[in-house]
Amino acid sequence: MSSPHLQLHRVSVSYGRTQAVNEVSLEVPRGALVTILGANGAGKSTLLNAIMGVLPAKGSIRFGGRAIEHLPLETRVACRLSLVPEKRELFPDLTVEDNLRLGGFRRRRAERDKSLDEAYAQFPRLKERQRQLAGTLSGGERQMLAMGRAIMSHPELLMLDEPSLGLAPRIVEEVFQRLVSLRQSGVSILLVEQNARAALQVADYAYVLELGTITKPGPAAEIANDERLIESYLGLGGTEY
Repeated sequence: MSSPHLQLHRVSVSYGRTQAVNEVSLEVPRGALVTILGANGAGKSTLLNAIMGVLPAKGSIRFGGRAIEHLPLETRVACRLSLVPEKRELFPDLTVEDNLRLGGFRRRRAERDKSLDEAYAQFPRLKERQRQLAGTLSGGERQMLAMGRAIMSHPELLMLDEPSLGLAPRIVEEVFQRLVSLRQSGVSILLVEQNARAALQVADYAYVLELGTITKPGPAAEIANDERLIESYLGLGGTEY
């Protein structure tokens, strides 16, 4: 892999006396799509929240060569790090366009307008729904809106927590195609996903997380060909496409 854009070294996260993430080390190269795979309760979401600054963590977190482990969430966003959470956290009573514009609120108006055009180019369906209230969208459209809102901040690295959750296979395919497109545009991506097969088809590199510990790192193609790992530990992970 190329030089790391994001680099974690022995990162641990605890809830009281319970250690949810145990000395995890991983890298996301610049312009790569890296996935973290694992079952429910493995610590995947906890790890993303620690990187984003939502949860306190021990260990080293470097982004773009800069130590960020002690920086507040707002500063990490300003460093162009972005997270699409599992629950998407949209504003249901605002329109699609208003939700998107809120994602770029830190940027100048001209920059927001340009980013809005870019978001609509990535997600044409959002442009069709731009005056529609977010709360009336389908599950797939809400996921696209959450991703579109995240890219309004023009992130260098985009993290996504279970973007396929609750979506039909056809919509999962569309969402993952957009991730590939974002990577091709230069955005580094860290993807947390239970749908192992779908994630491994688009990822460059993968880490398997089990009970807060990395048990298997490797190129995505190598892990995808490990049938024992996929079937016995990760499961079939949904529909292939």
